Amino acid sequence: MKPIHLQIRTIIVWAVSLVLCLSAGGTIVHLWARRGVVREREQELIALQKENRDLEGAFKETQGEAYVERMARDKLGMIRDGETIVIMPDRELNADSGNKAEAPANWKKWWRLFY
Repeated sequence: MKPIHLQIRTIIVWAVSLVLCLSAGGTIVHLWARRGVVREREQELIALQKENRDLEGAFKETQGEAYVERMARDKLGMIRDGETIVIMPDRELNADSGNKAEAPANWKKWWRLFY
């Protein structure tokens, strides 16, 4: 039979080993459960990076001359020197909003407008 201090030492080593194994097992289970959260965050990151690239592209577009000119034309109704604005009379526009089957062809509308 072993002396008592060797038996106590063996019990302590086994107890510490058991606690360490249970702790490691719990950590592994916890990490296993959290891997789904990591995947979700990675997908969110990818989506946000794509959105960021899109926004940077839109920002760069707004800095260009073409965007400024388009906004001046569309929103402010401005034109370049030498250009002419053609405004259709209201009666022609109202005819378009009515019955489409009876509306004359576009070339006939232009013909009536100028001749």
